Amino acid sequence: MDSSITTMPTSVRIDASTICQLRCVTCPSHDPKNKWVIGKGHLKYSDFKKFIDNHDYIRSVELSNYGEMFMNPELIDIMEYAYKRNVKLTAESGVNFNTASDDVIEALVKYRFSSMGVAIDGASQETYAKYRVRGNYQRVIENIEKLNKYKKIYKSKLPKLIWKYVIMHNNENDVVSAKEKAQQLNMRIKFKLTWDPTYEPKNIEMLKAETGLAALTRDEYNKTNSKRYLSHICNMIWETPQINWDGRLLGCCIAARKDFGVNVFEVGLEEALNTLSYKYAKQLLQGNITSDDVTDVADNIPCLTCKHYKKMVKRDSFLVIN
Repeated sequence: MDSSITTMPTSVRIDASTICQLRCVTCPSHDPKNKWVIGKGHLKYSDFKKFIDNHDYIRSVELSNYGEMFMNPELIDIMEYAYKRNVKLTAESGVNFNTASDDVIEALVKYRFSSMGVAIDGASQETYAKYRVRGNYQRVIENIEKLNKYKKIYKSKLPKLIWKYVIMHNNENDVVSAKEKAQQLNMRIKFKLTWDPTYEPKNIEMLKAETGLAALTRDEYNKTNSKRYLSHICNMIWETPQINWDGRLLGCCIAARKDFGVNVFEVGLEEALNTLSYKYAKQLLQGNITSDDVTDVADNIPCLTCKHYKKMVKRDSFLVIN
């Protein structure tokens, strides 16, 4: 079955930076034991400009992923050029927003950055810092307040702000306070399930009532839903391909141990998405072929080492792409 690209995606993901100043407790990005190929670096303005100039059908770019977007020293230039080219920028995967100059915060509004998720797992420094090690809760709130000030000055509703709250052992009792604070800051709050398999919620009734979540752990979610938690990530291969800060094609937002063996900034998006390894990945995710069929390019298919794909194989439950 041919899986050549006939219609190019209008949205992509490019990690603005894989560097982060925090040391969140279970975050794998700063663990030296992880043999990741993504490396440490920032998206260059020159690469971003060239990419946008060469792909005029791209209308939206997500800039947040493994690192902290605001660590990129050329972020203002990137935002300004996207604004000039009418390309929507988002950071909905999340930022910690601990480090941002007034100029950068103003630029978010001035250049109409579309939407941004801010990871705040608590409603006090004590709770917040237990997971977001090196983070400063009050500084994050002050940066959000500065951003809201500039939104008033520019009479803009952008960027839309999302308070992203991962429910964990230490922050159950801050849920109500976080909801109240988010409302005060004109933020939509979104509760997420922790990746910690040892988490057992204590205040189950309160949490479900306050968060609106039907399941409080990933295991509970997977047992009560036909699709596993975060299964939509695999659709990125088709809809919003992930590109590393240096141009290497990763495919989705969780790929870090392998890339597809091609650099988008060098060959262009169309050629990159039509490589044999990328075509094979699509067929694997749909269950049309198995790992035995791709041995010639296995080293360039991140899906083969991904736990999501392995669960697909185990459950014999694959993507259905129309």
